[in-house]
Amino acid sequence: MIDLPTKYLGSLLCGRDLLKQWLLIISLLGLTSAQAQIGDLSTENPELLAKVFPDASEFSAKEGSPPVYRAYQNDANGESQLVGYLFETPDLPPEEVGYSAPIEVLVGMDLQGNLTGIDFLFYRESYKSIRGDFLNTERFPNQFENKNIAEGFRVGRDVDGVSRATITSWAVSRGVRNASRQVARAYLADSEFIAERNTDAIAVEVLQQQSWEDMKANGLVKELDVTYPDGTALQLDLAFMAHEGLGEVLIGTDDFSTAEREASNRVSDGYLMLVGIDGDASQPFRQERLAIQQGDTTLGITRSRFVYAGSAETGKIAGQARFAGAMVLDPAIDLHQSFTVMYDNSSDMGSLDSVTAVDYQVPALPLALALDTELPAEYLPASDADYMDYADEGTFASLVNNAPWGGVAALLLLLAMVMTSFLRKSTTLRWITLAYTLIYLGWIDGGFVSVSHITNAIKQGPGMFLQDLPMLLIIVFTVVTTLFWGRVFCSSLCPFGALQDFITRFVPRRLQLKVPQRLHDIGLYIKYGILAFLIVMALAYSELSLFQYFEPFGTAFYFSQSLWLWVILIAFLVAAALVPRFYCRYACPLGAALGLTALISPWRIKRVEQCQVCKVCEHACPTGAIRGHEIDFKECVRCDACEIKLIDKAGVCKHSVEDVRSRMKNWTPIPVQQVG
Repeated sequence: MIDLPTKYLGSLLCGRDLLKQWLLIISLLGLTSAQAQIGDLSTENPELLAKVFPDASEFSAKEGSPPVYRAYQNDANGESQLVGYLFETPDLPPEEVGYSAPIEVLVGMDLQGNLTGIDFLFYRESYKSIRGDFLNTERFPNQFENKNIAEGFRVGRDVDGVSRATITSWAVSRGVRNASRQVARAYLADSEFIAERNTDAIAVEVLQQQSWEDMKANGLVKELDVTYPDGTALQLDLAFMAHEGLGEVLIGTDDFSTAEREASNRVSDGYLMLVGIDGDASQPFRQERLAIQQGDTTLGITRSRFVYAGSAETGKIAGQARFAGAMVLDPAIDLHQSFTVMYDNSSDMGSLDSVTAVDYQVPALPLALALDTELPAEYLPASDADYMDYADEGTFASLVNNAPWGGVAALLLLLAMVMTSFLRKSTTLRWITLAYTLIYLGWIDGGFVSVSHITNAIKQGPGMFLQDLPMLLIIVFTVVTTLFWGRVFCSSLCPFGALQDFITRFVPRRLQLKVPQRLHDIGLYIKYGILAFLIVMALAYSELSLFQYFEPFGTAFYFSQSLWLWVILIAFLVAAALVPRFYCRYACPLGAALGLTALISPWRIKRVEQCQVCKVCEHACPTGAIRGHEIDFKECVRCDACEIKLIDKAGVCKHSVEDVRSRMKNWTPIPVQQVG
């Protein structure tokens, strides 16, 4: 079934009379529901339970709160003994969202908190739909066997992520870990994991009972007041928060999670320290004016070691500051010893003519939480209440440290070839570059850009690209070149565009068709409709995967097993054989997005007065973007065809304007603006 928001959206897009037709089409394509309802696997699919928990001989029905399958094994006397539990992550919310939607996993766990295996029940990730089913390989799920739930499950450290699917890998790892810990709290009360984590929970509960003023009194929060000569002041509240539970107490769950993820993207080690920012200072707060001093060592807070930590609206900091940041303390700082936090408010930054400083000593309770050491006895309450788990969160490995440098080098060479062939207007080099793009980005690396990158960047922010250096390079190159020159990406860096160009090159021209101008002019806007449709659907119904039906290059380069997708691909390839760059002209949503961006590009193709009476470039344009001397720049893919003809004077431009005027008695040339 499609949920209410999708029905409402369908009514808006199509009208109520057409809504049923849309839903029928989507249903036939297998797109309507994120998942068929999973019943009781002990009766419907016991083989799957045995696969995830191979040492068990029988399984109970799913029952309990939270619902689990109990795994049994016969002992020497033939009697069944409980050996563990299996559970489905959707039964243990909140679910972790991957690249496109939640990923549903079946997990097995023994009585000691060791995982026996995992298997994927359902996920409709864009990476699966467009680029292949990366998760359902042996290498990735097999990593979870024998992992204890006390481990961090951090991608890049405890778990090897899937190349090109870091966000998906993170969602699986974090989801499996969190669900397993929930089951452990319910059914493994005597396990070592619960005993250890209860200590953390007790400590966090103690801190939760304290007010902001209490935290100032016990030294967790320190004020650093910076006064400027004009009487205005900057008030900084400093607090050590190098633990998930402590961070959630101070600034709230969402803000701490965001700050921790951003910090882990930038640096691989260190301890988070809250910086609450308030006051009426005439000069804005600047992170580079902060420094930490301990002994003879002074360490500045570089841009990479300072992250935004929210608007100070949740947690204990609410009402105490206007917004919050967090600095990542260098691991060289000895947390057992006091250190000095300094803020340089001199007129000439770096001169240290005027520095405000405060000494900070990490209190015993936060220090024990951060270093996972035994808590001081005075903080342990007598209550045996059921506290929540505040285990240390996993972090992404740094962008550079985990970069595949061989792939980065190959990609940088390709980008250099693209720009060289484009700027030199070299036909030979462009065809060599197209071959490189087709083979490397298409079939070897698979790192091509998709419209799903746009929709997921809208949903998750541009930080999603900071986990994959090659993808970040392609994204930055695409954005920059589009802003300056137009759709250079479409010309030479899109493997499906390259495939269409090779098809056009080898198909005899007599078999190629010219689309009637009126039909062409209407068809151009189909891709913009597709782009709008995909963005709206992705934002309104994240579990509905539609990209693969409009971006056939995933089928071409990852060899999909879907008959529907192969039919769509073959149809587009046949169309490309008859009409050059058919897909780029009429159906590519990514091309539509880049085309709209290209409208602000300042460096465009040169036109001359002879273009008003010449059809050579118009006939050669693979996307039909040229009409006389005018170019529809949003449709131009910067293929160099017309620019090379202008350089070679392959058309009327080989004659002077005076010569052309003498031959065409009624022609009065209109001055053409030179742009390029």
